[in-house]
Amino acid sequence: MFDMFQNFAKQNEDAYKQRPETKVSHSDSGVFVVSVGGSVFFDNPPNTELIAKLGDSINGLARQGSKIVLVAGGGKTARNYVEVAESLSPNKFDLDKLGIAATRLNAQLLMSCLENPCNEVLVKVEDSSKALDEGKVPVFGGLIPSFTTDAVAALIVEYLGATFINLTNVDGVYSSDPKKNPDAQLLQEISYNKLVEMIVEKGSKPGQNLVLDLPCCLILQRSNLKGIVLNGNDIENFEKAVRGEQFKGTIVCDSVNPDFSVSETNEDGAEEDAEDIEGKTKSARKKRKVSRTTARKTYKKPAGKSRDSDFDPHDVYRIDFGRR
Repeated sequence: MFDMFQNFAKQNEDAYKQRPETKVSHSDSGVFVVSVGGSVFFDNPPNTELIAKLGDSINGLARQGSKIVLVAGGGKTARNYVEVAESLSPNKFDLDKLGIAATRLNAQLLMSCLENPCNEVLVKVEDSSKALDEGKVPVFGGLIPSFTTDAVAALIVEYLGATFINLTNVDGVYSSDPKKNPDAQLLQEISYNKLVEMIVEKGSKPGQNLVLDLPCCLILQRSNLKGIVLNGNDIENFEKAVRGEQFKGTIVCDSVNPDFSVSETNEDGAEEDAEDIEGKTKSARKKRKVSRTTARKTYKKPAGKSRDSDFDPHDVYRIDFGRR
């Protein structure tokens, strides 16, 4: 699988080198590559209301100056086709191509509610930069067999030097399945190392349904890029993350200081300010406000028992990989 990724990177090496220097500044001006979870937006049938709401949000953020790239997931449509096709043919490559076709169909739906999309679903990573320079919203589906759309989004993030956002069906990465364990804790941050250790034992198959897949994590990790996991049903929270405001979710990173602030929640789910939670327990976290200009400073993780360091890295069941 990784030989395929290496070949892909080698084939696009010239395109990377030829990218104008002005493109590097995209990150400073606010570029976000958003992996739109198929299970949230493109269930069977697709969630028309939520897709329209996301479209309105992207349009508004674009008018405010944010540069956003969308990558549509496959959802039940892709999984249903893959399951049926698997009973007819065992060829994994063909199954992957079928899943990719489903994601591009979903991408077309996204384009229909955008004010200024490209003329078609994009199929080359490097075309994202040109589209952004033209003031358009690039929309992708799947690109590479054996790669999820999260991994596709990670490639685009790496190319643009952007920030990765995953819109899934939970509030972020939890210590365990929150539907099965009422005491499951939402992690404010987790390292790529921990995610990689947990995901590696799960393997890869067409139509897989994971929080984040292994190639996605490895791509973001190798270039030290920020990832954010959010609940796609909360569009206002998504907008807060894009604007650099305090939001509810999980930041995934290794050593880079994220330019974002994650909100604390009390037992009732209401947000609390740092003054409200300070002094409750030694493990209470304080609200962190980090300037975008300090993105390259050393990242110091806050204390708290819901940190990823409390995990057994070999216990892959501590995260529900069936959600996306």
